[in-house]
Amino acid sequence: MKSQYIQFLKRLLVFSLIIGAVSYGLNFLLPEEYVSPAMLYILLFFVSVSLLSHYMALKSMAKKMSHFANFFMISIFIKLVLYAVIIVIYVQMYKSDLIPFAITFFIYYVCFTIFELASLLKLQKEK
Repeated sequence: MKSQYIQFLKRLLVFSLIIGAVSYGLNFLLPEEYVSPAMLYILLFFVSVSLLSHYMALKSMAKKMSHFANFFMISIFIKLVLYAVIIVIYVQMYKSDLIPFAITFFIYYVCFTIFELASLLKLQKEK
């Protein structure tokens, strides 16, 4: 399990650096009103959630596959609720950044969800 987590960590860091570099480049290409000042924090948030989620998924895979299926469904629900809470809190605090924040958050959400699912499917095939 430890080596699988280290492999995921390495892939996640490379993926995050690529996403971060693209985001940084877009800062210069897009008009200022389309760029959220929280872009870096959103990226760090998704990296943290992905690391924690994958670690817990590996632990549940080590037990029974039915434990993993239950964990997977519950983790998706918890993450969606957490994401909604983060968006609502941020928008309440920084109303002027609503559109850029929501767009950035959504794009990162899609990217990280695809990355996590691909990683979990790869692990499931190996088992």
